[in-house]
Amino acid sequence: MAPCLITLVLLGFFQGIPNSSAAGASEFSAADRMIQSAFIATYKAEQNGGNVSSLVFELNEAIRLVQKAQAENSTNPLQATQDLQSANQIAENVLSESSFVSKEGASIRETKMIEAVGGAVAVIAAAVLIYIYGDKVYRRIWLFVYRDYVVRKRNE
Repeated sequence: MAPCLITLVLLGFFQGIPNSSAAGASEFSAADRMIQSAFIATYKAEQNGGNVSSLVFELNEAIRLVQKAQAENSTNPLQATQDLQSANQIAENVLSESSFVSKEGASIRETKMIEAVGGAVAVIAAAVLIYIYGDKVYRRIWLFVYRDYVVRKRNE
């Protein structure tokens, strides 16, 4: 999932910035930097085990807005500026949400680790108890099941 997102980011931002624009190159590069920062935070959240699908969706929306702003900058500069502001806002939201998602993923990973260790300890404890007390328990169960049986010598 991450290589696809990297490709989208690279294709979206290195297509060239329009020369005659009301929204300046600095505004486009600021949006680019903000989205790249959000992407890095999202990538780190994914590495910590967080569910980043909604963050990726929002990042793709921000990239789409920047591409739209690049396309309409020469014809409708006001709309291009608004699209850039929206893209920046989305990237800021992703940046702030990614820390929560990262902590949540780390917490889930820690819980899974504790459950795995607890299960392993339980299996080892059961194996030790069966090894130590298995014969006694088997004999008691056998005697309980066959308590009404009488053993007689067969006449041959």
